[in-house]
Amino acid sequence: MPAAAAAGTVLYALSPALAPGATLPVACILLTGVCYGWLEARLFFEAARLEKLAHVVIALAGSRVVKVIVVAGLGALGSAWQIVLDALAVIGCGTCLIAATRALAHMETRPTSTAWKLPVTERAGFIAFVILFPVLNAVGRALSPLGFWGDVGIVGADALPSILPACVLFAAVVAAVFHHCDDGGMFPRMAAALLILLGALLLADKPTLESFAVPEAVIHSLSLSVELLSHFLFWLAGVMAARTLEWPPLRSTAMAELVMSSAAILFSLILQAASGLGRFIVIAALYGAVAVLMAVVWKAWQTGHEATEAASVSDLTEACALIAAERNLSPREAEVLALLAVGRSRTFIMEQFVISDATVKSHTNHIYQKLGIHSKRELITLARER
Repeated sequence: MPAAAAAGTVLYALSPALAPGATLPVACILLTGVCYGWLEARLFFEAARLEKLAHVVIALAGSRVVKVIVVAGLGALGSAWQIVLDALAVIGCGTCLIAATRALAHMETRPTSTAWKLPVTERAGFIAFVILFPVLNAVGRALSPLGFWGDVGIVGADALPSILPACVLFAAVVAAVFHHCDDGGMFPRMAAALLILLGALLLADKPTLESFAVPEAVIHSLSLSVELLSHFLFWLAGVMAARTLEWPPLRSTAMAELVMSSAAILFSLILQAASGLGRFIVIAALYGAVAVLMAVVWKAWQTGHEATEAASVSDLTEACALIAAERNLSPREAEVLALLAVGRSRTFIMEQFVISDATVKSHTNHIYQKLGIHSKRELITLARER
């Protein structure tokens, strides 16, 4: 596929001399489109197989930054060099993906960590994300005056002064939202990213910014940073859906692309026909629908999360009862054990049973001795592993 993409690129450039007419150029466009789509899907597949979520975020965000900088750099060269380097780049991408596939296949022979797996309560939320983020990516492309996928404003050395600040802003937002993402809680992070993207799409409106006398270069950078963020979140939503729902990566890719492509066509037609107040109404309606959907999803997530926590507490209570019976704990020691296992403090236990701090310490020491442990952390671990 990479070799076919390189051949299609070269043939497209030579088509006027080889075969006048539209047949060969159109065939080359179709060929390279399929091949580049394959390469992008392969990036998605390999990113979805990475063990740590932080590595997924770095891979997807880094690919967006590298792409826009390389596009600007290649645009500064002559046409012949652009063709040659483009053909070499696509072969290089294919080589890197082959190497990544082999490396990850080798890593998968070892025990795989399950740290990235998400709670079942978040399944519905990530189905919503894999729909919402592609739609918002399509909206960003439809509304953007930049035209990220081909406007001359991002091609050539003259574009770098606005591209580099956009990349820095994009990287800063990603780092702020997704730092320590392997610690869990990806649903709230994705929800926060959704709010940031919605706000950015609203604030990065060129006519509005121009009315406040914002410089053209700043507007250009803001527009590009929004495009980078929307496309990054589009892919991240697909990856997270694949990991959460245990879908085949191709299904997540196809679903996300289908939603985005359909939404892009729909919004392009609507927004081209609308102007002024009509555009505002379309955008406001979209934001309202997103807000309602997110409110429903968030409520469902909270309910499921609370149910999961309640089930966890119930499981710990049962485990503590078994431990108390096996280690001959007194009834009061069993009650104290159950509270310590769920993280309750000595003060809470004092108030719960109306006993002194010395009595709580005495019960705790007896529990430690009978269980053969030396700290509250060991106690919690023992109860959870029961």
